[in-house]
This record gives sequence, structure tokens and C-alpha cells, in this order.
Amino acid sequence: MSGDRESTSQPGDPGGWRQWVEAPLIACGGITIFAMMFLSVSDALLRSLFDAPIFGANDYTQVILSIAVSISLPLCVLAGRVIAITTLVALFPDRLRRPVDLAVSLAGAVMMGYLAWRAFLNAREAARFAETTLLLQLPLDTSYYAIAAGGALSAVLLLTESGRHEH
Repeated sequence: MSGDRESTSQPGDPGGWRQWVEAPLIACGGITIFAMMFLSVSDALLRSLFDAPIFGANDYTQVILSIAVSISLPLCVLAGRVIAITTLVALFPDRLRRPVDLAVSLAGAVMMGYLAWRAFLNAREAARFAETTLLLQLPLDTSYYAIAAGGALSAVLLLTESGRHEH
């Protein structure tokens, strides 16, 4: 059963593949959240105390927020919190719970895959038409690519994690 250990490792287990996926996502997610907090608080304080807001703070926040959302999608999958139908599944006989869980995970993976595909296409269009934020003219394709990457990783994780979370 040592081969199964890798696919069922918990987030705290050293050497598990989940740790290699989860740890960088948590670190990057924390950095983006703290960056947004710092930017928002600094902007509010500078605006209130010195009547000198940070130029383009909303544009920076918009891009950082899209990155934070893209990071949170796969983290929710790893935590088993993307699709929760436990109340409904609890009503089913035991022999149907596993197939329903797999079907829901597959449907979620298809939806996340579609989200990733559409975000990727939108990113290409945004790059092609040079879409930018209003004030600082930051390229919007970065945000779309981030969402596409988060959606694609989430789809893959939903498929690999489908049998892991028993109801």
C-alpha cells in the first residue's frame, strides 16, 4: 500500500504530491491577500490623513484580486470544499454514494475545465485588443490567464481527488 500513500497523503505529510501543490498555493495566496490588505489600508490612510491616495490602487487591487481568486479555486478542491452535497448524498443508499460522488466530481471537473478554457480564450482576446485597466493601463490578459490556470488546476485536482473525500 505504499504506492497508495502518495495519492492519499494529507497536507501535513512530508513528501506527498499534495504538499508540492498546496504549499506554494498557500504561500502565494497569503502574499496576494496581504498585498491587497496593505494596499487598501495604505490607500485609505493616505487618502484620509494626507488627502493623497495611492494612484491606481483600484487597478492594482483588481489584478491582485483575480490572482487571489485563481489561487483559491485549487485550494478549495484540495480542502474538499468545492462541491458539497453531503445532505443530499446522505439520503442515498450506501451503494449509490460513491457513484454520485464520482459523478459530481466529474461534473465539477468539466465545469472548471470549461471555465479555464473560456478564461484562456478571453485572455487571448484581451491581449489581442490590448484591454487594460482604466487608470494605470495594466493589461487585463494577466487576470484572465490567472483564472484560466486556476480553473485548469482545479479541474485536474477534482479528477485526482474525486475518490479521496468520502461522505
